[in-house]
Amino acid sequence: MSRALSLSFLLAAILPALADKPLAEAASGIAGHLPAGGIVTGEWIKGKASFSEHGTSGPAGIAPEKQLFEIGSISKVFTGILLADSVLDGKVRYESTLKELLGGEIAFKDSKVGNITLLQLATHTSGLPRLPGNIGPNPDASDDPYANYDRQLLHAYLAGAVIEGEPPYPAAYSNLGMGLLGDLLSELHGKPWEELVKEKITTPLGMSDTVVTLSEFQEKRLAPPHRGAKEHHSWHFQALAGAGALRSTAADLLVFGKALLAPRNSALAEPTQEAMKTRAPYNDFGAEIGLGIIIGKIDGDPVFEHSGGTGGYRSMLQVIPARETVRVVLINNDAMPAESVVRATRDAPLGNVATVELPAEELDAYVGVYQMGPKAIFTVLRVDDELRIRLTGQPFAPVKPVGDDRFRYQSIAAEIQFKRVDEKVASLTLLQNGRELAARRIDQPVPELQFPAVDEWKELTGEYELSPDQVITVSIKGHTLFAQVTGQPPYPVFQTKPGHFAYDVVDAEIEFERESPATPVTGLVLHQNGEHRAKKRP
Repeated sequence: MSRALSLSFLLAAILPALADKPLAEAASGIAGHLPAGGIVTGEWIKGKASFSEHGTSGPAGIAPEKQLFEIGSISKVFTGILLADSVLDGKVRYESTLKELLGGEIAFKDSKVGNITLLQLATHTSGLPRLPGNIGPNPDASDDPYANYDRQLLHAYLAGAVIEGEPPYPAAYSNLGMGLLGDLLSELHGKPWEELVKEKITTPLGMSDTVVTLSEFQEKRLAPPHRGAKEHHSWHFQALAGAGALRSTAADLLVFGKALLAPRNSALAEPTQEAMKTRAPYNDFGAEIGLGIIIGKIDGDPVFEHSGGTGGYRSMLQVIPARETVRVVLINNDAMPAESVVRATRDAPLGNVATVELPAEELDAYVGVYQMGPKAIFTVLRVDDELRIRLTGQPFAPVKPVGDDRFRYQSIAAEIQFKRVDEKVASLTLLQNGRELAARRIDQPVPELQFPAVDEWKELTGEYELSPDQVITVSIKGHTLFAQVTGQPPYPVFQTKPGHFAYDVVDAEIEFERESPATPVTGLVLHQNGEHRAKKRP
């Protein structure tokens, strides 16, 4: 359910507004890249609904709009609306704190934890981490990470938790925070979070297929989950249900999207409008956030959206009121982000743009580190006679100057506009697909990285066994080496010296091992909170 940064999803547009492809056409063009499963889409445009299926998603004979999928973190939007409803009913305040609500049950070690408000939980500004430290040794690699995490464990974590720094905290994605909010609302109302969702949201809107617990008939319509090429199984939730427990269909999510499209006309007019109000900046995504919903802009128009992901599913809900458009993407495989399908509706041709030549000393003026949000950083390097740029969690991509401090990507239709203050480059704005994302230059040294020929890495590829159930798969994509730990997405790693590679998404490094410099690679060491050795499989 973590929201991984995606360069192409987060970037924003330089070209005149393009006519979007239908969502079904976009899905058709990329479904073949799935190793198993399929894609279901739902789209509502100016009063007309359409659904499609590509690949093999649900059971045979079930219409695509009736197939059920886990929707993961889209559940957070429902939790946000439940908070708004509870505030409007006078049961609680946005400023209500954990100490007020749980002080009789928990003695907080850190007063800052006790002072966290419900609004901070709903906007990811609480200072709490993505996951609680007592959820398990490696939850991202677990087949069912939330299944045994109950209220007792949650309260035990909160009692001993310590928050670094001082408020106000910038928005930083927290499944813990939104799950805690859902559990607090459950306690407040004296009923399970699932029942609250049914009573307050799905029944008024007529969404009978949006549930946590499936009926026998719904079980038969559940699209089987996949992790890559392998079959997987469903996730289950206890205390953190409000962060990602719901299952739904494309038909139901279009109903929900239409309630967000015209909230004044919905059965949930007041709480929906409350949830959609901007509450805080969300710089990691170049956007803002309401109560659990992310608020950005496309071509200057507000867009309300959230993606989701569990062990075998990926999902996306996007609402653009100015275009009377709702988009839903449901995938029963965790190998492809649902955002990529939405993005494909706007993929633009590169076109021909005249470039200019700049000497190395002029290119060096742009080299630096530029911060968009706490976990979203652009790194600009010069490699020989060209600039290369990466966003956290993405490969470096070359850009060419087109004049006036503007650069064009070579592989995607996107541009970077640098801005100077007192003749010194002080910020950049990334532009693609109708979005604009700004980042300011910070006083941080650029990493010293090496970019050898890709052929030098071929012998490093393969599977490295940390344990029988946990493997690091090393592969090459384009001009970048990737490392994927079982249960996690593949992340790029960057060469710091021969045989040594560093992540940028976490403080970790990989060191490849040989018996001697002239012999083949026999294993690797993952340096992250200690040393973890993995032997290369034959």
